[in-house]
Amino acid sequence: MKVVILAAGTGSRLRPYTDELPKALVPMNGRPLLAHMLDTLAAFPVEELVVITGFRAERLHEFFATRPEKPTFIFNERFDTAGNAYSLLKSESAVLGSDFVKLDADLVFEPSVLRRLIDATGDVRLMADVHPCGAEEMKIQIDAAGRIVNLSKLIDPAAAYGESIGMEYCTVEGGRRLFPELAAMMAEGLDQEYYEEAYGRLARAGAFVTATEVGKDQKWFEIDTIEDLRAAEALFSR
Repeated sequence: MKVVILAAGTGSRLRPYTDELPKALVPMNGRPLLAHMLDTLAAFPVEELVVITGFRAERLHEFFATRPEKPTFIFNERFDTAGNAYSLLKSESAVLGSDFVKLDADLVFEPSVLRRLIDATGDVRLMADVHPCGAEEMKIQIDAAGRIVNLSKLIDPAAAYGESIGMEYCTVEGGRRLFPELAAMMAEGLDQEYYEEAYGRLARAGAFVTATEVGKDQKWFEIDTIEDLRAAEALFSR
């Protein structure tokens, strides 16, 4: 299993921390977000770690120089002009032909969350937090059999199963379908889109895209704002 970490964005909502730091290195409880993630990943057999860099990429290189992990770095030259779908597409050369996990660099989570996803079924699997959604969440819609049929911020919150948390697993076959879809989006001028749009397009075309629910007793947090950071610090200090 390979792991892709998307760490290219500017993290503008976490300023002033991200004036000089990539979002992945913002401190949480005294340690960079990425350090928490890497400690969690140590519980899994990771064949290769792929880090997509962009904003202040040199700081990520400096960080890993002090760590035992030796990742494959891929620079996203459009980190400030394209959406994260483009960042995910940049990982194709490193992971195509392998099973892989994709993680957003602003996630903190317990190992059991990722284990639950790995043990699930489906060629493209998304981790979902099942709760009443609002307008801003990346919402998941499923059918009676539990397969994802749509994935979009535009889904009616009343029809949403839950929220995609930014953690996915692709089998070899899943990757073979995902990357051409991402490339097609770029060709269509959809370079500002979120990568979830590719999953949604696959689901709407009938691909086997599944959602796995985070357990009620499992801890995770996506950190977009200062308020999120403080909430995550409180959650993970317990």
